[in-house]
Amino acid sequence: MKSSIKWAARVAAGIGAVVVLAGAGALAASEVVIRRPWTANATPVAAAHDPGAVARGERLAGLYGCNNCHGADLSGRLFYDDMPVARLWAPNLTLVAAHQTDAQLTRAIRAGVAADGRSLWVMPSEAFAHLSNAETADILAYLRSRPATGARQPDKQLGVVGRIGALIGKFKPAPQLIAEAHKAGPIDLGPAFAEGRALSRACMECHGEDLKGGATAAAPDLSVAAAYDLEGFERLLRTGVAAGDRRLGLMSEIAPVRFNRLSDTEIAALHGYLTARSEVAP
Repeated sequence: MKSSIKWAARVAAGIGAVVVLAGAGALAASEVVIRRPWTANATPVAAAHDPGAVARGERLAGLYGCNNCHGADLSGRLFYDDMPVARLWAPNLTLVAAHQTDAQLTRAIRAGVAADGRSLWVMPSEAFAHLSNAETADILAYLRSRPATGARQPDKQLGVVGRIGALIGKFKPAPQLIAEAHKAGPIDLGPAFAEGRALSRACMECHGEDLKGGATAAAPDLSVAAAYDLEGFERLLRTGVAAGDRRLGLMSEIAPVRFNRLSDTEIAALHGYLTARSEVAP
């Protein structure tokens, strides 16, 4: 009996050792994936200095959701806390901007690569990659205008589920998402819809680069916009209230914060583009 117990204990110990080694190996492998360096191809852009640059940059930062993650004053915050997936803090951009060049900031924004060459995670650079040089220059002007304040935010923490997701490719870094996109953004419907198409880039973070829907946020194909008349569409963007007085989760939360920055004319242009897109998009 004693010998059987000893044998079972040795087997259990052996299994435990294998599990520990496998866990350590998975941890090491996930660190390699998370810290993988990337070569960025981002055209350097210098911060704009004309009188209206900061205001334009602040508007763009709000429209594209920079403040949602980095906070109203850009000092960073904990914006995702769901272990064992991840615990994520957005960096304090006031401190980052104080220690990085315009070229380094541009690379982070439009290519998803940090100043030290590592890939950024949960950074929607696949949407920001389509910013024009002028828009990027305005955002840089806004970042430069903010005084350095607050403390450095903690580094991201990935739990077991998050690390497995990174290993199997379920979760991908920003530069990989850009490289895999192979698209020029939303479908081009010609000069008549150019303004609406440009504005639709603010929707890419959730609805995908081609606006056909995003799995991460469970966002639908934006062909659904054709179901709204202009009045209903404006109501959705300004209040977050959808047709039938429904609430749409994340959309209802962020719409009043981000899309209230759009003018009535811009909302009409966006609605016109999305409606026209629904008639031709495959």
